[in-house]
Amino acid sequence: MVIDVNTSNTMLPSTLIQFIAYTFWADLRVLQACTQLTPDQFVRPISPDPGWHTLRGTLVHALDTAYGWRMALTEQEDRAIINETDFADVASLTQRWQLEQTAWLAYVAQLSEMDINAVWWQHEHYRRTRWQTIMHVVNDLTHHRSEAATILTGFGHSPGELDFDLFVVDVLQQQQA
Repeated sequence: MVIDVNTSNTMLPSTLIQFIAYTFWADLRVLQACTQLTPDQFVRPISPDPGWHTLRGTLVHALDTAYGWRMALTEQEDRAIINETDFADVASLTQRWQLEQTAWLAYVAQLSEMDINAVWWQHEHYRRTRWQTIMHVVNDLTHHRSEAATILTGFGHSPGELDFDLFVVDVLQQQQA
């Protein structure tokens, strides 16, 4: 079966906001689980290495990804890579993560349906809409969140369920009640 990805190339703002809200909800659950670690566990080199050497490194890389793409989407200058050494502990990383959450939610909340579905990047014959790029960020953060959750579980501190369904039940349905 061949799927024509160009036949339904639209996204609703409310759906995109839910995905961003879910992503940061799940990321903050992972960071909450990190508070159970010793400072040494948070910065200890991991084997096998998922690519960022430590749990802190993995989480900072994910934060930098969210920040970098937000800067690109808002056409702001990406001042620098966010470095692992900028965060001495889980509390400082969580605080910065919450700032990024606020910035992302404010950004997507002000986008119209036309803005979300507009092509914002084009190179030769490749095009990308805002929503496609935002979904790339959501997916990439899911990837790194799963790496972090695996590391946490190895330390005996699983962050628990991080499923979108749990977010719907615990967060969205409570907001509607």
